[in-house]
Amino acid sequence: MNGTTETAINALLAADPTITKQQAADVRRILGGGEMPRPIGRVLRTTEAARLLGVTTKTLRLWAKAGALESVYAGANKLRTGYTEASVRALAEGGRKAV
Repeated sequence: MNGTTETAINALLAADPTITKQQAADVRRILGGGEMPRPIGRVLRTTEAARLLGVTTKTLRLWAKAGALESVYAGANKLRTGYTEASVRALAEGGRKAV
């Protein structure tokens, strides 16, 4: 991307108050040749996901550690905020496996 185009895009992103900093960073990365961010869909809290699967939160965390569920992290400290609804539904439909 040439300098003029980059300047114009940065001005447009800065002028639109509905665009978050993360969205602006994603646009810049994509236009710079980077990968598009993968949409994660709805995020379920740990207790909500455990209730849907009929297990305890401890079991849910063990399954996530084993890779059976996709955890979603956020913030500078990378605190777990929940699990993707798609991974919870896939596990529910596929039956509970011992992991």
